[in-house]
Amino acid sequence: MTEVAFDLEWELLGETGSSEGAGLTTERAQVFGGWLVRTRTSGGQVSMAFVADDQFRWDGEDFGDEYEEEDEDAEEDEEGEEESDEDEEEDN
Repeated sequence: MTEVAFDLEWELLGETGSSEGAGLTTERAQVFGGWLVRTRTSGGQVSMAFVADDQFRWDGEDFGDEYEEEDEDAEEDEEGEEESDEDEEEDN
């Protein structure tokens, strides 16, 4: 089989936080539900991880404070709904 199901488009990321001259290359590719992230060394070693991000908000650097605040707001909303449901059950 020589056909490729799909071609990933790898985007080069900055190496902020790694030692200068470490020879690391980090790239990401958008996939269903998030990102594949791979890091290669000058020696040919490769590691890969999946980063869940179903809304593709990651800008390639960090998720930032805004991303965390939105998640906290969503959690608070869910907790408030659960408490409302419990109050209604107690009334019945």
